[in-house]
Amino acid sequence: MQQDILTGTYPKYVQDAFLKFKARTERNVERWYRMDLEGELRKVRSLLATYLNTDDPDDLVMIPNTTSGMNAVFRSMKFDRGDQILYFVNAFRANKRLVQYIENESGGGVRNLEFPVNYPMTNQELVTNFASFLDAHHGADSPIRIAILEHVSSEPGLINPLEMLVPLLKQKGILVVIDGAHAIGHVPINLKALDVDYYITNCYKWLYSVRGSTVMYVKKEHQPFIHPAVISNFYAQPSNFQWEFFWTGAMDFSAYMSIPAAIEFRSKIGEDTLRNYTHNLAVAGGALVAGRLGTSVLQTEDQIGNMVDVALPILNPEDPLVGSPQFWAEALLNRFNMYVNTYKHNGRVWMRLCAQIYNELSDFQKAADAYKMIVDELNQKKCPVKGFPSDTDNESPFNIV
Repeated sequence: MQQDILTGTYPKYVQDAFLKFKARTERNVERWYRMDLEGELRKVRSLLATYLNTDDPDDLVMIPNTTSGMNAVFRSMKFDRGDQILYFVNAFRANKRLVQYIENESGGGVRNLEFPVNYPMTNQELVTNFASFLDAHHGADSPIRIAILEHVSSEPGLINPLEMLVPLLKQKGILVVIDGAHAIGHVPINLKALDVDYYITNCYKWLYSVRGSTVMYVKKEHQPFIHPAVISNFYAQPSNFQWEFFWTGAMDFSAYMSIPAAIEFRSKIGEDTLRNYTHNLAVAGGALVAGRLGTSVLQTEDQIGNMVDVALPILNPEDPLVGSPQFWAEALLNRFNMYVNTYKHNGRVWMRLCAQIYNELSDFQKAADAYKMIVDELNQKKCPVKGFPSDTDNESPFNIV
């Protein structure tokens, strides 16, 4: 892909639009906030409604990030004693902590329920296991009230078969919230076909807008009961849905305004052209790295989008350095000026590689060479980087993507 059209993590085309709106704000702040902003946000939501295939833009609200949306959903809900909240064992850390907060605040009346997954596994194996799990754990005295599914999971970075998982939940009357942090721009999203209760997705990862721009879908029947994570001027009961999320306090809305430029940029390249490039690069890059390390790719072909996970040939996965994200950050960033998520799953250590439009196969070769050097040093205990102790749950607060 052309390197000269990009600057940083989003296209120069998007950056120019972003800066234009920042300048427009500063030229006349009062006009922007009091007269122009609402209409401009409506245009953004209309474009996103078309992109996400949902009929009514008013079912969408803009928020800074997926964590804000998840907090809005769960902290607005009224749970009954005995309710369970379901998530996958490899769910994003922030979601696990949010569920733990709900459980703590309930005094133990609400419980978390982890669905175990051990990849590599096929989608059919996943669906079969999930159906059996629901049958075993969803009961009259302890119902699963709501389930968190990740459209594209973070660790491992694979596409979940929502079209097969969501109906299993809906058949049992279980609410469904989709963490789509990695989804928009990564995989096609059809909200009408999915028929979920809530869907939240970051536009700044794979759609190529500016950081701090996320869209949340809420089914109409739930809108009267959902309030933003920050309560501000327009709070009402029942919820004044659009206005409450429109204004949660003074902030810079320019990141939201970059979304139309991101969609237009993608249309100029072509959605299929863009997705085919990043997907094919992920497949080829994963194979290259696995070959260089003498290991294997985690995903099956239908689970690969733009991310691919490769096993690391580490002799002692329980080495404290291996479980330290800070160690990997220092080793990769300081020595090689690169970063790749490194994590433990199912008794092995994996690297999660991302294929962006500004990447080429040579970037995967560089990552393979860097990891080969670090892993060899770890296996021989000659690593020059001073490590940090790993968290007790092998997760770090710095694992943010």
